[in-house]
Amino acid sequence: MQTQEVQPARGAGWRAFAGIMMVIVGFLNLIDAIVAITDANYYQRVANNNGISLPVTNTIHTWGWVELALSIILLIAGFTVLSMGPALISRTIGVVVTGLNLVFHLAYLAHFPFWSFVMIIIDILIIYGLIAHVETYEPT
Repeated sequence: MQTQEVQPARGAGWRAFAGIMMVIVGFLNLIDAIVAITDANYYQRVANNNGISLPVTNTIHTWGWVELALSIILLIAGFTVLSMGPALISRTIGVVVTGLNLVFHLAYLAHFPFWSFVMIIIDILIIYGLIAHVETYEPT
């Protein structure tokens, strides 16, 4: 009886990392959105204490609803990347949604610089993980 070694697909580790991080970022955004929706005064106090205003909208409640929608889409995309493996559609959705999250946090970089910068770096790593090691299938 002969045993064969099973080699993981090229880039499988990065894809798994990207999917897991998308789920984590989705949950973190979800918590952030719930705080913005339920207690908008929290963010307003932080902004007023630092002498800054929100760049896109001054309505924190609206910002919270947008972030809530983005977090739900990120969660779905993260689970899609984890479940579909190397499928092109799951990676494409993941890159688009993560890119939207990156732009969202870039817009609020002046408001919460450390948090937004960390989220932007994580988004860049997610995008790298989804596009860096793409399998090429050769017809047999």
